[in-house]
Amino acid sequence: MIEPTVRFHTVPLVASEGVLGVATLDRPKALNALDHTMIRELMAIVDQVEADPAIRGLWIESSAEKAFCAGGDVRDVTQNGRKGGLTELDNSADYLSDEYLLDVRLHRSTKPVIAWGDGYIMGGGMGVFQGADVRLITEHSNLAMPEVRIGFVPDCGGSWFLNRVTHGLGICLSMSGVTVGASDACWLNLADWLVARADKASLFKAVCGLDYSSKAEALSGLGRILSAMTLDIPRSGPWQTHGTALAASVKHQDPRSVYQVMQQWHARVPELFTGLEQASPGASLVAGYQCLRGVTESLYEAVVQEHDIGMRLLADGEWCEGVRALLIDKDKNPDWRFKTVDTVDQGWVDAMMAPMDWADGHPLRQKLSAVGIAH
Repeated sequence: MIEPTVRFHTVPLVASEGVLGVATLDRPKALNALDHTMIRELMAIVDQVEADPAIRGLWIESSAEKAFCAGGDVRDVTQNGRKGGLTELDNSADYLSDEYLLDVRLHRSTKPVIAWGDGYIMGGGMGVFQGADVRLITEHSNLAMPEVRIGFVPDCGGSWFLNRVTHGLGICLSMSGVTVGASDACWLNLADWLVARADKASLFKAVCGLDYSSKAEALSGLGRILSAMTLDIPRSGPWQTHGTALAASVKHQDPRSVYQVMQQWHARVPELFTGLEQASPGASLVAGYQCLRGVTESLYEAVVQEHDIGMRLLADGEWCEGVRALLIDKDKNPDWRFKTVDTVDQGWVDAMMAPMDWADGHPLRQKLSAVGIAH
């Protein structure tokens, strides 16, 4: 018998009738990287929670403290970093369609969703985490959308939720793939509350004691509890310290100019953009333009566009090469199509952002439509 990678159980509520659903990501050796099986198991849990009136809310956590979820399992999506790119995209298109459908459904849940984001939260894990109504992190949390470092762009709605980052700094996070710590994550609006890891049990008990007569009532009650137990942040992180000035220097700038500004800041404040040089120059520019396009887009349109960009970058080979260098051969020496941002051809960027022509209809739009989700 194959053990599930997401365990699910329910806990009786104290002040309301019904139960709280608890989904535990349980693929610790892979840091809960989301493979297709895991995505489908999470989707089935969302189905169950939505359909069962006795389940009044959903708590999502990890079985291991090291990571909530360190991203999507991109080895299979890229055919183990296939050199030269992919010619057959059906499997990858299906994977990304299911992953993005899961993210959108979490955002649209009719019941309160609470995510305990301890440890690493990256890429596909951020997609799940950002879909929660209440995003909890601990002093051990580290958050990132690092896709440009494997030749891709922030997905799972990243071009939508990064546009909700403080002071418009999402474009910098998108183009650099940088990791931020807990205090900066709260300041940047990537998380709602910073709670001590040691307080998890007492908080969970309090969550079970909320009034679940409505989603709004449960969330309001939880807010009152969290305001009393949130950790005091002893010091500001680099993004909070320098973020206002950084935001002023990139405001209304095109992605090429933004990248130049980030390089200048990196020279002065290295901890702000640690590892900036690891990003694919081409993917970084595509990420920047997609972030700008996402300013006025809905989450629905954002994930559809991200899906098409993913297919373009897979066929082009940039994404496959990033996975090969970082995760397969692990030589950390990717042969990017463009060696510097200055040499990236704008025609290539535009081609990567062009809508795909799906003869039988867009696979993600079809899946969203099948569960009643439209624009």
